[in-house]
Amino acid sequence: MTMATQSCPTCGGEVIQKDRWMLIIDGFALIVTAVLETYLPWLAILTVPQAIAGVYLIVWATIGRGLWCRQCKKFPSKPNTAAGNH
Repeated sequence: MTMATQSCPTCGGEVIQKDRWMLIIDGFALIVTAVLETYLPWLAILTVPQAIAGVYLIVWATIGRGLWCRQCKKFPSKPNTAAGNH
């Protein structure tokens, strides 16, 4: 089964879509483990980048609705389908 390709309405680049629930679950898991790592001094250096990545995944799932343009690196509002561009 072939899925319709999606293009970015801003630049025409390829738009990828990830499962929103998985992004939210992964984001919260990263944030929770970052908080737990603050109690272990040798892992404390990893907390900031890990928490930032967790927040980013949650933002991607909520504001970006799981959509991401590979070319312009933005959250497109509504991707165009290949069939609708003719």
